[in-house]
Amino acid sequence: LGGEDRIDSLSQSWAALSPYASPLHVEKALDAALDRLIDRENKLVRLFDPPYSSRERRCGYISGYGEGFRENGGQYTHGAVWLALAALHRGRTDRGYEILQYLLPENHELKRYGAEPFVLPADVYTAPDRRGEAGWTWYTGSAGWYFRVVTEELLGLKLREGKLYIEPNLPSALPSYSVTWIDRQSHLHRIDCDRGR
Repeated sequence: LGGEDRIDSLSQSWAALSPYASPLHVEKALDAALDRLIDRENKLVRLFDPPYSSRERRCGYISGYGEGFRENGGQYTHGAVWLALAALHRGRTDRGYEILQYLLPENHELKRYGAEPFVLPADVYTAPDRRGEAGWTWYTGSAGWYFRVVTEELLGLKLREGKLYIEPNLPSALPSYSVTWIDRQSHLHRIDCDRGR
């Protein structure tokens, strides 16, 4: 396919989550994704790069979008959350946390962002003339994945067979946290956790 879609966060992320992938290849793939797909200046995480630009060759519905819009090289929030999950899963807590921070509307210039400041959008454009504009808000799939990654992987609150396990992956910017847990009998439990635990 030429120079289009040379690196894709989905394949890099899911390789890092697979128990069958070669650890050496996973680390290289994750290095490449974190290096090539994160735009720190604009706080964006591309789905893949470079976007499809050929109008002569169809690559499914993605190629129907302009370069840097939605899945065609824009930030697709599902993919960005999965890249954060992969980073956390591989012990790269600071990088995973960085990605999670970039996805929050409050960390964008809201006039440019142009969406509600309290919901996750499905995508954020990376096209030069529209960079940073959010699209298709109230996307519950992305919000659900975000909540799950923060709760289970970052904070490490995991339920297994009815028991709560605390296995945090806290970054240097978040050395501790406190939560209130309500059990099945509606009893309140305060949980204090730090990076040492």
